Amino acid sequence: MALARLSRRAFAASVAVCTAGVMTAAPAGAHIGHSHDKHHSHLTVLLDDLSSPKGLTIAPNGDPVVGQGAFGGPGPVLEYVLHGPDRGTTIPLSDPFRYGDVAAAPDGTGWALGAGSAEEGVPGDTWLYHRDVDGNVTQVVDIAAYQATDPDPEDQDVPANPTESNPYGLAATHNGDALVTDAANNDLLRITPAGDVTTVARFSTEAVSTEQIPPEIPGPFPDTIDAEAVPTTVTIGPDGFAYVGELKGFPFHTNSSRIWRINPNADGAQCKAGASTGGCRFYAKGFTAIQDIAFNKHTGALYVLELAKDGVFAFEAALEGAGAVPFPDAVLLKVSHNKRTELAKGKLSQPGGVAVGKRGGVFVTDQVFTGGRLSLIH
Repeated sequence: MALARLSRRAFAASVAVCTAGVMTAAPAGAHIGHSHDKHHSHLTVLLDDLSSPKGLTIAPNGDPVVGQGAFGGPGPVLEYVLHGPDRGTTIPLSDPFRYGDVAAAPDGTGWALGAGSAEEGVPGDTWLYHRDVDGNVTQVVDIAAYQATDPDPEDQDVPANPTESNPYGLAATHNGDALVTDAANNDLLRITPAGDVTTVARFSTEAVSTEQIPPEIPGPFPDTIDAEAVPTTVTIGPDGFAYVGELKGFPFHTNSSRIWRINPNADGAQCKAGASTGGCRFYAKGFTAIQDIAFNKHTGALYVLELAKDGVFAFEAALEGAGAVPFPDAVLLKVSHNKRTELAKGKLSQPGGVAVGKRGGVFVTDQVFTGGRLSLIH
């Protein structure tokens, strides 16, 4: 897979074929300082030997729920029991399947994305699935089929491929609808259980420096390239708004990823640096290859899970090294009170998802290519 193609999708998917009162983690545009993990956070592995567990959500009762099979073999969606006499056991919520992401709604229903992308003429499983309160799972809408009618107006592919689709991030709204980020089509969709789809927002390209492109990639390159946003994740904040994190495409400069705050009821909002419209605004920047984000809804702290400190190129070197080069550490940041603190430093790799439980526990899935885990960071 040519690196130039990676601007069209989240990196990991490409290598597989890449209420009252507003609580905020940081004011929009605020300077956010950096600090070390002064409290030496600990990581406790709850489950291991999972199959590529990218998907992670919190059930209404507070239990973490893991979706498997994002880049590997199928596995059931698992609920990990936190409390009571069955503490430490798992409850399968589905038959074995390959799910890219999962989301639990407050009403006890749930959503899942099939693991796949419609790229280069080879269709993957781009269906969105809905689970009702009785546990019945139905196909709701094929995201790729919808995107075939909703092309990306700022497609940067050569040759052009504006209808390419890679549904990658998933969240459930307060009323039970689904929000999906399409990493290839650079948009945010809202889908009802009846299958009605709205393009909530589109994400524009942004000029990014080429100074970090490795010398082995043939050039020459201009000083900047218009990089696609590649939105990888969406979550609902304490204020009821949708927050979207982006990978930021080729040339994959570190610290170039942004987080956007979007009205989930918008229709056709534009997320663009310095010129957002229609219900989207810039929230925070300076991140590297975001894989997932999650809020503590009680404290307003934002947790940001990054692919690797040195970004996409470092991660790809490990993938191409076939074991000769170790995977770089993933980065988990807690953003609170205008500071960023790295948690579980050196203990995470090949990140999947992050979620915050009802009692503030931070759950993470990782090792999605080498025997996946669900862990609690405390």
